[in-house]
Amino acid sequence: MVSERRWLVLIFVLYFLLAIGYSLLMPLWEAPDEGAHYHLAWYLHYKNIYATPEKNYEVGQPRLFYYLGSWVLRAVDKINPELTTYYFPKEYKYNIRVPERRFDWTDKNYRFLLGVYVLRWLNILFGGLALWLNWKTFKLIAPEKTTLCLAALALAALTPQYLHIMSSVNNDTLGTLAGALLFYLIIRFLKEPSNLLGLLLVVLAILLPLSTKLTVLPISAALLLVLVWKWFLGFPQKRWLFYSGVLVLLCAGIVYFLFPEIIQFAVSEVKWRLFSLRKNALTIKYIKDISSQIIWTFWGRVGWLAVGLPFRLVELLTMLGLTGMALQAIRLIKSKSGQPQNSFWLATWLIAIFTILAVFRNGLTTYATQGRFLFPAMGALSILMVAGWHDVLPGRVQRYLPSLIILFFFSCNMILWLTGVIPVYYQPFLD
Repeated sequence: MVSERRWLVLIFVLYFLLAIGYSLLMPLWEAPDEGAHYHLAWYLHYKNIYATPEKNYEVGQPRLFYYLGSWVLRAVDKINPELTTYYFPKEYKYNIRVPERRFDWTDKNYRFLLGVYVLRWLNILFGGLALWLNWKTFKLIAPEKTTLCLAALALAALTPQYLHIMSSVNNDTLGTLAGALLFYLIIRFLKEPSNLLGLLLVVLAILLPLSTKLTVLPISAALLLVLVWKWFLGFPQKRWLFYSGVLVLLCAGIVYFLFPEIIQFAVSEVKWRLFSLRKNALTIKYIKDISSQIIWTFWGRVGWLAVGLPFRLVELLTMLGLTGMALQAIRLIKSKSGQPQNSFWLATWLIAIFTILAVFRNGLTTYATQGRFLFPAMGALSILMVAGWHDVLPGRVQRYLPSLIILFFFSCNMILWLTGVIPVYYQPFLD
């Protein structure tokens, strides 16, 4: 018999301990664009206005995280204004994708800026809330398979890159939380159909990407497709399809009237990412390079793409994950179409596929840390990767699956810390 409560406590304790460990081991600004994200919150706090493009290249991002951050910094500032200082040491701009520090922190100039760390720890909390929502969703999808749910949660919680991004200052965490919320609500809607919940989902599908991060858009698209499919099949409910269309237009109009710059940025960003291409983007070499980069920055490559898990380990994780998804897809195809759980799995697949396609298409436009853009769909991806393996294992082995995943991914984090993070990035305390 699986002790659900004990497993949950263990997984969440490990998540918080490892995430806090990443937050303390990684020097300031080494996470993707962390300095720019912190600066936006800091500028709002000290200037009481939003920064301009000349001041910060991230100003076009959805703003919710920065307003939350500015309120947190205001509270820290009451303790001591020096704790929220915005400070950069010398930056080595060309130290990217090489195992060297990007910023010249030493034991003499390193500063424990509490404002930065509090925002890091706030993001750890958001990441934990996203995991809790994913857990609730797993229990709706497979209520009778506790070991599957626990194993999927362990995979999501202890993936090294997830821990690294959740323990940094960025708006990826709110996007991850928004994606987890939409995932939970759409499965809840399919389990207990409610027209009011459906209309709420329409509103959230529009507002959350515009207020948290645009990486949530693929999940919103999948969610709206599920709603249309559900309402279209039920003849008495076709009027709700009309109502939802009116609500979409109304919400879009209100947002455009109140925050025109957000809509304009979102439209231009989507156009750029959909219709522009990097030079030589469609060559076999670039597609192989960007695919490798997405995979590596999903499992674990930290500090400006410089320090990562061993290549063979990343290959193994990818092979196991893709095989698990393939096994689950085969099982779903072979299952009886009338089973109620199938609609949950189909919605999960839609979210995963839409997100993967969006991230890959984005990779043809820009060469950035693409793997983290998959995190809004972390719940869907995790349960699909684990479900295939869970269903082919004998019953006596299934109960050990959560412990195997916990031990394996804890080891992955220790390997990353001992072979990369500590020798390369933990320098201020080693010099």
